[in-house]
Amino acid sequence: MKNNDQRSSLVWLAIGAAIVLYSTRYGLGTLSSPGPGFVPFLSGLAIAGLALVVFLQQLGEGRQESLKSLWRQKNWGSMLKVMGALVLYTLFLKTLGFLLLTFLVMLYLFRAMESMSWKKVLASAFLTAVGAYAIFDLWLGAQLPQGILGF
Repeated sequence: MKNNDQRSSLVWLAIGAAIVLYSTRYGLGTLSSPGPGFVPFLSGLAIAGLALVVFLQQLGEGRQESLKSLWRQKNWGSMLKVMGALVLYTLFLKTLGFLLLTFLVMLYLFRAMESMSWKKVLASAFLTAVGAYAIFDLWLGAQLPQGILGF
């Protein structure tokens, strides 16, 4: 193996193949009446296919990167900010509700991670929260936490 991408793509290829293999045990059904194994089967095919593409792309690459070089110039502060925001999101989701908390977290992430004007930050956070609410609650009918404000 030339590099870590080839190694990891083989692991993902094996995982995708295992998902495809085991999903057939649940029955695939037909396109008009899919069985319980249909979606996992397609997911396994997608994972295996993408892993194969990465493996084949790396065959032509002549470089070899160490694992340390992959992590060398990462912005750890930004990663920790995002992880912290996601942890707080999960902790306060029931209390504050989906719509309000999604707006607040997106507001923080857009402002902390990007240097955008407040006008753009507010508009982006609002559109993201309302769009996610429209997709999950209105369109898909998912039950989202309402929180203290009742929406």
